[in-house]
Amino acid sequence: MRASRTMTRDVIIVPPELTLATAWRLMTREHIRHLPVVRAGALIGMLSDRDVLARGTMAKDGTLQVEPHLVVGEAMTATPIETCETSTDVSDLVRTMTSKKIDAIPVVKGLRLVGLVTTTDLLSLLLDDHGKPEPLPFEFRLIEDPRAYA
Repeated sequence: MRASRTMTRDVIIVPPELTLATAWRLMTREHIRHLPVVRAGALIGMLSDRDVLARGTMAKDGTLQVEPHLVVGEAMTATPIETCETSTDVSDLVRTMTSKKIDAIPVVKGLRLVGLVTTTDLLSLLLDDHGKPEPLPFEFRLIEDPRAYA
């Protein structure tokens, strides 16, 4: 990974009073899966697409319907389990995200949100600027366990 490459990311934030339906429309329109929830610059929670899906129902036309009275503050994960700082080592961040199965980690300075790192951001660090193809560095084993179907 190239530590010298700097990425600029626009991070969309929402207040806890925003309706969940509005947040879902925003996530759908912007093609994002996570929204930091901020009050007065301080991170107070994270809203993921899973949080919204857990509170919605699928309509016959395939759209997600969310109760109009629900707000982000009711659906968000309060006080995210993990955060990092701008000085956090990328390898440490990847270890944390993979071991805890986290797809987005807020970047903070004290309590103040300054950014968001997602798995998509980390994958983009692997892109080779020189176009040299590289094979997958994995060996795969397919395991079929009949006990899993019982």
